Amino acid sequence: MSRLVYGLHPLRERLRRGRSEISALWVDEGRARRDAELEALLAKLPAEVTPQRVPREQLELICGSSSHQGVVAAVGDYPYVDLEGLLEGDAVEATPALLLVVDGVTDPQNLGAMLRSALVFGASGVVLTRDRCASITPTVVRVSSGASEHLRCARVTNLSRALEKLKELGVWIVGTVERGGEHPARIDLRVPCALVLGSEGKGMRPNVKKHCDLLLTLPAAGPIGALNVAAATTAAFYEAARQRSSR
Repeated sequence: MSRLVYGLHPLRERLRRGRSEISALWVDEGRARRDAELEALLAKLPAEVTPQRVPREQLELICGSSSHQGVVAAVGDYPYVDLEGLLEGDAVEATPALLLVVDGVTDPQNLGAMLRSALVFGASGVVLTRDRCASITPTVVRVSSGASEHLRCARVTNLSRALEKLKELGVWIVGTVERGGEHPARIDLRVPCALVLGSEGKGMRPNVKKHCDLLLTLPAAGPIGALNVAAATTAAFYEAARQRSSR
């Protein structure tokens, strides 16, 4: 079964990552003639991929969105990995693992923004749950600007068991809470660790929270007490990157 990826940035990042399996590709026939960035992208396609130039209205029907930036591709299923797979590869061997664990975030816009921030600040992988959590959809790929194509992602049935498995594999579990946790600067995020972000409003579920080794609270000084989950991801992973850059 194939899935759709649309937008210039997601498709460009997919090709940059070496994921060139494309079964079909459609482009806006009007935009392709006047958009140098789109034409440059088309020039990088594998030789066996022939773009089908179609009206913009047909492109919107294909992907169900007007945010396609003139290009839609049918690609293979997202290559989810198992938990062990998150800790394999040259990047993880060179740098202690830094994982994003998502608990109960169902909005694909939020998940896409979280993936983008996590990748920018050095995340090597992501853990999602099969239930009550967004998956890697075309919207997530687009909002993440293709970050999802660079990150290894695992989907698990039971998050509590997954966290215990990560501990067995040498990963520290750091949960983020609105209040009562340690200041992030006082937690060593240079070790292999997974940062757990819960849904907006409810935060981490209690049965997930109890499996964390440490709890982190982002400092807040303004009248609004907490960041949204995407902004919290940015702040938490920035702190991890800051610490790791000073090793």
